[in-house]
Amino acid sequence: MVGVFAKQIDNAYRGGENMSITPEQRTYARLAGILFLAKLVLEGGGDGVTILAHGGECFAETARFAAENALLWRFALLNVGLAWIVVGIQAHALYVVLEPVNKRLAQLALVLRLGACFVGAASLMFRVAQARLYTASETEGLFTTEQLRTLVAVSQRAAGAGVTTAWMFLGTGSTLFFLMFLRSRYLPRALAGFGIFTSALLVAMAVVVFVFPQRTNELKLFGVPSLLTEVATALWLLLKGLHPRATAEATA
Repeated sequence: MVGVFAKQIDNAYRGGENMSITPEQRTYARLAGILFLAKLVLEGGGDGVTILAHGGECFAETARFAAENALLWRFALLNVGLAWIVVGIQAHALYVVLEPVNKRLAQLALVLRLGACFVGAASLMFRVAQARLYTASETEGLFTTEQLRTLVAVSQRAAGAGVTTAWMFLGTGSTLFFLMFLRSRYLPRALAGFGIFTSALLVAMAVVVFVFPQRTNELKLFGVPSLLTEVATALWLLLKGLHPRATAEATA
């Protein structure tokens, strides 16, 4: 099994059957670029309201804000859920682009990124439960403040574990996709090579965060290069499209 997988990676690096670029591939490449940016916008809108804006607040302040702005909070969580759906659609778009390079490896990358989509979206249930607990803080006598704080912490840890697992799937799938981008020359070598490195770094970061969740805030910084690579790739696919050199080399 390991030997077959290694052979697939070797084939992806050494070449696919046809490196010519079809109109369908160009269309899906631009779609993938749009979805890259859409995912970032949705995630930013969701996490910005529910996480980033309340990083330095105490439990009571966050609970009060969530209870007073319940509709905004749920809309933000909806954005997070939509972002994971976008990940799944984007995975299909990348599969269409890279399937001619190596079909089996592209299928594996697709499955891994779909796994990230499913696990990440499923972890959202814990954040919805967390929002309900914040709302329950307004009902006197239902829970003590300490009990609510503990329940919220448990649901937050569960949601964090789900997202971390999704990062493992996402990073592994992205590593394979960028490996095929490198071989096909659909992207510049520097960008594809950096994508392989940053995607592998995302997997390593997720593994360490899963083992040492108390270091999550510090370790998340290692995910920034992957984020920047996604932005650069999205802009390249939108503005430049697939690298014409791939077609030139295939027909030479």
